[in-house]
Amino acid sequence: MKLSSRNKLVLPGDAIGVEEEFIPVSGAYVDTGGFIRSMIIGLTSIDVFKKTLVIKKIIDKPIVPKQGDIVEGVISSLSDDIAFVDIYAVNNRYDKSIDFTGVLHVSQASQEFVKSLFDIFRLGDVVRAKVLNNNNPFQLTTKDPVLGVIVAYCSLCGNVLYRRDDRLVCSVCGNIENRKISIKYYMYV
Repeated sequence: MKLSSRNKLVLPGDAIGVEEEFIPVSGAYVDTGGFIRSMIIGLTSIDVFKKTLVIKKIIDKPIVPKQGDIVEGVISSLSDDIAFVDIYAVNNRYDKSIDFTGVLHVSQASQEFVKSLFDIFRLGDVVRAKVLNNNNPFQLTTKDPVLGVIVAYCSLCGNVLYRRDDRLVCSVCGNIENRKISIKYYMYV
């Protein structure tokens, strides 16, 4: 039983053949005129012995953050009251289709009062945050103890900072820095 594959790219609604030729197994349907049409974007795969047609999905549903999701991203812009985060992961799923922006307001940064985001974040910090809304740009919070900076780099020499109690220390130059550190920081460095 050899599987013969045409590997033809098809889009939803594309006519692939007629119902007398093949039986659509998945990813396709027979319209009222007897034509087999694609339901998804994919590649055709035909079993010539069984006379079956399968369309293999090549594009999954994109991963889009929604309210309550935990995201990871890099702080790409920072001011006293707002940080922009380039999101690259949603709920520990990493996919090249994930390319969203999150906005972290100073009021959502920590349980404690924060005068300026520069006191607890730096450009290039990798953060875990929770999504507060369903729109892009996504509003984020890092108030929970598992949220916050998970990887940081020294402002002086650029090396990775290691956690020591509630501060981050550079093992190369000895610089000590403050951040809103996630309790999971040690797991990533």
